Amino acid sequence: MRLTSALVVCALATVSLVPTAVVRGQEPEAGPPGEWVFGTTFGAGAAGGAYGEFLEKPINFDINISRGTGAWRFGGGFQFGSMVMKPPYEDQKDFARFDTYFFARRLFNHGAGVRPYLEGRVGLARMHARGELFYFDEPANLDPGASPTPFANGVSFTLRPGVELRLTDTIAVDLSAWWTGYKTSAYDLRPELNGPPDPPLSADDTASSGYEYGLRAGIIWRPLARGVPPLPEPRVDPSTGTLAPLPPPDGRRDAWGVPRSWGWATAQMLGINLTASMINEYVRNQNFTQISPRSWRDNLDTGYTWDDNTFRGNQLIHPWNGAAYFNAARTNGIGFWGSAVMSVVGSYVWECCGETHPKSWNDMVSTGLGGIARGEWAYRLGNAILDNTKKEGRVWREIAAFPVNPVGQFNRMVSGRATKVQGNPEDPYDWRPPSLGLQVMAGARVIGEGDSLSENTKGYGFAAGDVQYGSPFSNTRRRPFDRFDTTWQLNIGDSTPVGELTIRGDLASWPLGDNKEAPTHVVALIQDFDYIDNEAYQFGGQSFGAALFSGYGMLKKTRLVTRLVAYGTAGAAVNADYSFLAEVANRERYREYDYGAGFGLGAEAVLSRKGRPLLDVRYRYSYIDVKNGSLWNPDLNDGGELYGSDATHQVHRFRARLTVPVTRELGIGAEWNLFYRDSKYSLEALQDRTQRNPEARLFLTWDWDLGHTRVRLPPPAAE
Repeated sequence: MRLTSALVVCALATVSLVPTAVVRGQEPEAGPPGEWVFGTTFGAGAAGGAYGEFLEKPINFDINISRGTGAWRFGGGFQFGSMVMKPPYEDQKDFARFDTYFFARRLFNHGAGVRPYLEGRVGLARMHARGELFYFDEPANLDPGASPTPFANGVSFTLRPGVELRLTDTIAVDLSAWWTGYKTSAYDLRPELNGPPDPPLSADDTASSGYEYGLRAGIIWRPLARGVPPLPEPRVDPSTGTLAPLPPPDGRRDAWGVPRSWGWATAQMLGINLTASMINEYVRNQNFTQISPRSWRDNLDTGYTWDDNTFRGNQLIHPWNGAAYFNAARTNGIGFWGSAVMSVVGSYVWECCGETHPKSWNDMVSTGLGGIARGEWAYRLGNAILDNTKKEGRVWREIAAFPVNPVGQFNRMVSGRATKVQGNPEDPYDWRPPSLGLQVMAGARVIGEGDSLSENTKGYGFAAGDVQYGSPFSNTRRRPFDRFDTTWQLNIGDSTPVGELTIRGDLASWPLGDNKEAPTHVVALIQDFDYIDNEAYQFGGQSFGAALFSGYGMLKKTRLVTRLVAYGTAGAAVNADYSFLAEVANRERYREYDYGAGFGLGAEAVLSRKGRPLLDVRYRYSYIDVKNGSLWNPDLNDGGELYGSDATHQVHRFRARLTVPVTRELGIGAEWNLFYRDSKYSLEALQDRTQRNPEARLFLTWDWDLGHTRVRLPPPAAE
C-alpha cells in the first residue's frame, strides 16, 4: 500500500466544502465547531549544525490531526521534508528528513478571529539520503525495491509561534515561524562503496545533529458539528417479535445508520496511504518512500510512465489498495459513486505524492478502477456476513467479515457498531438480497502446454467458490452492484496462492418487454474485474461494457440462463514472450507481462435444475493492443534509428463445467478449461508466438442458498 501528502492541501480544502452540499434530503442544521481539527502547512528555511555543514535549503510539508475546542489542542502528525547538498554536490538527489510527532498548542483569544498560539512538538526523526554518493551497495545487488542508502533515526523537538486567521467557521489560515532541533545516530559521511568524498562533506567523519528554522503557511479545517439525530433504540416488531429494521437512509445516514462524513472518509484515505508509506520506509526499508515536496514536484514534472512491478502487485494488491480508499468513503456513509471518486483520488494522491517513483498509468487504472469493483465487492459481501440482531456468535461474524472488508470492520469497531444490537437495513438489497447463493469447490487440477493435456503436464490442488449476488431478472432494485457474480480460487502447490478473482457487476440494468416484474431479457451496463495467475499463464484487466441476460424455462424445474457481453478494456495485462524489453521508469526487475487497452466479447450459458447448476459453459475473447511491454523504444540503436515492436494479443478463454448433485447441498463435478494466446509482433526480429494451455479438473461441490430464492434461476416464463 501507499502514502499521501502533496495534494493534501487541495484535498482538505475540497473536503471542507463537500459536507455543505446537499446530497439528498434536507441537510441538518449546523451546530458549533466540532472537536476535531485537521491541519497542514508548508515550510521553508535554513539549516545548521553538523548536518547543516553539507545540507541546505530545507523545505517540508506536514499533516496532523488534533482535538480540542478551547485554549488547548493536543494531537499528532507527520512531516515530510528534505534538504539539498551544498556545492559541489548540488546535483546529488536530496536528503529526506521525516518527523513523526505529538504536539500541544496553546491558543490565545481562541474564540476570536485572530488567534495567536504557541506550539511545542516532540517526535521521532529520521534522516535518509537518496543520492548515489551514499550508496553502500549497487542497487542491482539488492532485492528489488530495497534502499541502497543508509538511514539514521533519532528524536526531534520543534517550537512554533504562530497565528490562526479565521476565514469561516470551518477554515482558518495558519501562519507561523518554526525552529526544529534533532539528534540522530551517527550518519557515516564516508560511504564504503564510493569512498571518502573529495572535497569532504564535513570536518568530522559523521553527522548526528542539526537544526532547521524558517516560516510556514497552511490551512486548518475544523468541521462543523451537525445535528444528526441518534438512531432510535432497538424496537421490537410486535407482529414477529424480532427487532425492527433500521430507518431507511435519508441523506444524512446510510442504510446501516452510518452518518455521512466526507471529512472522515478523506482522513482515512490519507491515513491508509500514510500507514503504507511508513511501513515501506521504516519496516521494509524501500527505496521509493523518501518523499518530500521536492519529489512531488519532480513527479508532476515527469508525468506518467509505466512500472515494472510484479503481476500480483499490480493486478491484485493495487486494486486491494483502491478498495481500501473506496471503503474509507463507503463505510463512512457515502454512496457508490462518491466512493468511486475516492478510489480514483486516493490512487492519484499516492502516485503523485506517496512515492519518489514517477506516476504510473497502469497503477492508476488498476488501483483506481479496479478499486471500485473490488471495493463494492468487499462492501456487499462483508455486509452479507454481518447480522446486527445477533448476540450469540456475534464476534465470529465480525471477525469473518474483517478479511473481506478490513476498513469497514475497523470503522464498526471504533464506532461501537460491531457490538451494538439493533436492526438490520430495511431494504434487503442493502444487506442480503432475496437471491444470494454460494457454491464452494475443492479438488485437483492438471494443466498442460500444447495441443494435448499430456504435454508438460503438471498437477495441483485447488479450492474455489462462486457467489451469485442478486438476480438479473427478479431484482426489484437495480442500483450499482445490486447484482453481481464473482469467482475466486486458491491454488495449492502452484507458483502463486491466489489463482483467480473475477467480478462481474451491473452498474445499471433495464428489463426488456412488457413484463417488468418477470422479464425474459435484461440489458445491463457492466463493470468487470479479472485476475488469473498461475504457473502457466497470467491475465488481468479492468473493463466496462454491456450485457444481455436471457432466461428460458424448459421443463418445469429446469432453466437456461444466457449472458452475452461486449466490453472495452481500459487496462489489460497478459503474460508475453518479449515483455522483458519493456521500457519502464526506474527498472529494478524484468516484467513478465504486457500492458494494453482493447476490447472483448463473451458468451455464457448455465443450465440448472431446481436452482442448482448442471452445466456451465463460458467463453471470453480479449483483444489487447500493447501500449507498454513488447513495445520497445530505446533512445537509439546501433544503427542510429529509433525502432520498436508494436504487439497485439488475442486471448481466448473457454470453460465447460458439469456438476452432478448427490445430496441437497453436495455434488461432484468435472471441468475443462482452455487458455489460448495468439501474439503478433511487428518487428521482424521478434517471432510471432502462440500459447495453448488445456486444463482438466475434478472436484467436490457444496451449494447453499443464502437468500429467499435460488439466485441462478430467472423467473419462469409466463404460461
